[in-house]
Amino acid sequence: MKKSILFLFLLILSFDKIISKPFSINDRQLTILYFCNLNGNLEFDEQGRKGLPIIAEIKRREAENIFNEKGGVLLITQGAFFSEKSEEFPFKILKTALFDSVLLSERELSYLEKNPNLLKINLPILANRDNSLDIDTEKVFDLDGVRVKVNNYLIKKIAHNTSNIPGLNLIFPQAGEELDLENIPTKIPVIYFLDKEKTASYSFSKNVYTAECPDSGDKIGKIKLTYRNGELIRQSQEFISLNSKNHNSSWIKPHTETMKELQKN
Repeated sequence: MKKSILFLFLLILSFDKIISKPFSINDRQLTILYFCNLNGNLEFDEQGRKGLPIIAEIKRREAENIFNEKGGVLLITQGAFFSEKSEEFPFKILKTALFDSVLLSERELSYLEKNPNLLKINLPILANRDNSLDIDTEKVFDLDGVRVKVNNYLIKKIAHNTSNIPGLNLIFPQAGEELDLENIPTKIPVIYFLDKEKTASYSFSKNVYTAECPDSGDKIGKIKLTYRNGELIRQSQEFISLNSKNHNSSWIKPHTETMKELQKN
């Protein structure tokens, strides 16, 4: 009798969990992988840890895990890939490492304006301002019907053409910019990428979320989003350690193409 009661209790508990988190085959699963600057962290060590080869492999695996290809994965960063003393950088690595968007700093944009031939590589970059090279200041991705806009400023107005309204706005604020929470369109979920000390200053307001920038070069941020009928119904955030083991208790193997590209330089 006690066993029957226990079984019934566990069954009810399991059923309650299912009801509280319903799943639909029409849901769209979006994953945003991010960090706020590269800080020159391009290399990998002898164990295949850290650096762009691991980040690229994490993105590849996340894309493989999208259920029935319903959704997508974005890999984005705010740039800052020059070292303090040098502006030498293998720009092609930004494509090889599977980045979708790299928001350039003023230093990087100025460098490209002086070296426009680098744009022939067709880099996945965004500018922080209008520029002589006509590099876009924002980009919209269509992830299986969910429009995601990436930029470093807030959408001030909703377009009259509703088909152009994004389902999500990802923003890396410019240095010193204050977040204008009063003028955020209520229908558009917004995620700000901020340093840890700043995220505590803002609470959820009108579909506004904050994502904490990783405070070291050995982890990457991950945001998982679920959309249903164009509406965001669920979101979660975590950090992935770049020198963690996978579920098979083996080191994550670096992304082959990215590792080869680094070895050339």
